Amino acid sequence: MNTVLFGIKGCGKTTFGKLLAKKKGCAFIDTDRLIEEVYQVNRQKKLTCRQIYEEVGPITFRALEYEVVQSLQDVQNSVIAVGGGAMLLHENVEALSKNSHLIYLYFEREKLKKRVLAEDPLPAFINPNDPESSFDKMYDEREDFYEKIGANKIDVTEMTDDAVIRKICEVIQNGKQ
Repeated sequence: MNTVLFGIKGCGKTTFGKLLAKKKGCAFIDTDRLIEEVYQVNRQKKLTCRQIYEEVGPITFRALEYEVVQSLQDVQNSVIAVGGGAMLLHENVEALSKNSHLIYLYFEREKLKKRVLAEDPLPAFINPNDPESSFDKMYDEREDFYEKIGANKIDVTEMTDDAVIRKICEVIQNGKQ
């Protein structure tokens, strides 16, 4: 059984995923890194996810993300961090939920907004001419999707790294889904 961590960009999916995998002694898979690897193999061009998104646009990027998520269906006993938009596609949720505990890492809007808008450069989905409104729009859309998935939700806003890992382990142990 895998553990899939999802949430809005900046909530700690990769950080907590690496810590959890280390604690559990299992593999850590970051779908953003896989997207970069697939893109590099297919296009002979090494780019970050942000650069790929800007180069190919949202539709092609989501198709690449779908391909990567679908490739994980036979993976077992791993911690998987998925990009913030991956769980917006029902087929990705369906594929990942077959053999995984889904954990939604919730982060309070205003604190996450400060964190994300402090990034340089800004994430590709943020409109540089209106960063606050574009963040709020994205947050509202994604939070609504994430809530409907029915995954275990952990509010990580004020939690220490150790407390988050303990909570995830507790959720996994109790087998909630």
